[in-house]
Amino acid sequence: MPLRVVPAPVWFVAALLPLLASQIVRLHQSDPAAWIFWDYAGRLGALAVLGAVPSARDVAFGREALRITVLESVIWIVGIILVDHYLCGWLRRTINSALPATVLGVYPQPHGWLHAFDNVFGIALVAYSEETVFRRCAFRLLRRYFNDKWVLVVISSVLFGAYHWWTGVGNIAEAVLVGILLMLFYQRSKALWPVVLAHYLTDIVEFAF
Repeated sequence: MPLRVVPAPVWFVAALLPLLASQIVRLHQSDPAAWIFWDYAGRLGALAVLGAVPSARDVAFGREALRITVLESVIWIVGIILVDHYLCGWLRRTINSALPATVLGVYPQPHGWLHAFDNVFGIALVAYSEETVFRRCAFRLLRRYFNDKWVLVVISSVLFGAYHWWTGVGNIAEAVLVGILLMLFYQRSKALWPVVLAHYLTDIVEFAF
């Protein structure tokens, strides 16, 4: 099948495969450098798949104009950070403490230059790759099949939560709730970059505090 005629569901699943494969490999890694290598490999692999398929490339990397003011974007970003840090963070800790067996793996904390590099580049890659796949591409794919805005928001956010399957039920719940906010922000702004920034800053706050 020529790449230019690959159906959207096919290239979307193909982009998910490197992400899932890297998660499975990472479950067996205790060395921070190896863990980070496989994490980056999965994310870059997903972006490479989207870049290799013309129809996917147009969806994933096309230019989008911001349709709201910068001030409204800032309000959205600050709100998402606060909701995640205080409400969703509490929910994650509470559920994972009650169901510790659902946490299948942990992030091995790096030190020194690797810690600094991962906190800058790694978190940026996390935010960009996940928002590209689970917000932008999922939005374009799902709206082909669902006309209801809220159905689209819920399905994409549940998919985003399921992607965090190895981090415990609490983290899955947190990802679903934050995913809802991020998708609403994306639908409102019509541009991916402020949503990526919201995701990036949310993760920075999560790791820093």
